[in-house]
Amino acid sequence: MQDRIDGSDESPEAPAGRRSAARPPRRGNPEKLAADRALYERLQQLDFAGREMDLLREDLWLYGWKCLSAWTKDGTIIEKCGERDIVVLARWFEVEALKRRGELRDEVVHAAVEYAVRTFTEEYLRDGRWNPDKGATMRTYFLGTCMYAFRDAFRNWAGRYRRSLFSAADPLVQAELYAPYGYYDSYDTTVFRETIRRIMENAGPEIRAICGCIWEAKMTHKEIGDELGISSRAVEGHMRRLRARAKLMVAKGEIEPLYGRNSAPKAGVR
Repeated sequence: MQDRIDGSDESPEAPAGRRSAARPPRRGNPEKLAADRALYERLQQLDFAGREMDLLREDLWLYGWKCLSAWTKDGTIIEKCGERDIVVLARWFEVEALKRRGELRDEVVHAAVEYAVRTFTEEYLRDGRWNPDKGATMRTYFLGTCMYAFRDAFRNWAGRYRRSLFSAADPLVQAELYAPYGYYDSYDTTVFRETIRRIMENAGPEIRAICGCIWEAKMTHKEIGDELGISSRAVEGHMRRLRARAKLMVAKGEIEPLYGRNSAPKAGVR
């Protein structure tokens, strides 16, 4: 069995019907193809059932997990998929979250590998979409299946993750929290709410989530980073850019500056 993640002499081939016509797959390792052919013929005779099929599923599972986990941990998974013309629509903070947080990474990789193993063993082997005569080894073709499965698993996870960021930001966008602490004058309240609304109206979900954590929980940059799966330096960078934008809006007369107790709570930098 191969132990090298990148397959070395083989280019992962996309499942039939998805492969780019501009990049025909190279022939796989002849010895590996011969072994795969013998295994394939035995599995056909056994109607793709029995102990040998169970061992194949286990081997493919471990191989897919090893590859996707390594590429997701070092952040190269999006590039790897792109090299196979598999587009993964990811934002940088989502890739960073998967790199930094093992439980998130395991969730996505597990879903992808589980689907890939089931699809490959129950469909692609049985219907002949993979067979050794097409040039790609079993692992090579399976790895392409894993990449497509990762794209779909990532999309599902990212949707939930983005919603969680908005949920973290919800306290900030609730009207009652726009009122300055200790102030009851209607004019002050109106100005404060409008100022915050103008500053935040074009902010992305990660900035809104950071501001929500600062406002609601008075969390430090490190605590916010741990919560959102980004570094404390990234948190500070987001806030620095937001402050710069607010200052520019003040300079242009687009908003009124906030002073004293009207200013929002600040996060610590610990």
